[in-house]
Parts: sequence; structure tokens; C-alpha cells
Amino acid sequence: MEKEFWLEKEDAAELLRDIAEAVEEEEQLNVDMGDEKLIQPLGGEVPLRIFQDDEGTEIGFRLMKE
Repeated sequence: MEKEFWLEKEDAAELLRDIAEAVEEEEQLNVDMGDEKLIQPLGGEVPLRIFQDDEGTEIGFRLMKE
């Protein structure tokens, strides 16, 4: 799957809180995106990538399987 979403600030914050909670406490991430669902088993490390250019900063991370 490769998609890009444009979220309101409140929705983005809620999604990040859900992801953080799953990384800390769960064995897998479950995200309901309306017509699609994302299910991802979680491992022990989370690689982080930061990219910055004239348009802004992109922060990405990969949720690795064990």
C-alpha cells in the first residue's frame, strides 16, 4: 500500500497518539481509516527518518515486524 493523506491537525495528533500507544503497549498496530484498515505487527525497534527542504520537514518512521 502506498497512500498519502491530508489530515487536520487534530486528526493527525490523534493518529500519532494511537501509533505511540501501540508502539509502547501492543503487539500490533490497528488503524481504521474509514474504508480501509491498517494492521501491522510491531517489533522492538523503530527506524526514524527526517527530511527537510525549502517546503518543510518530513518525519517518517518504519514499524518493523519482529
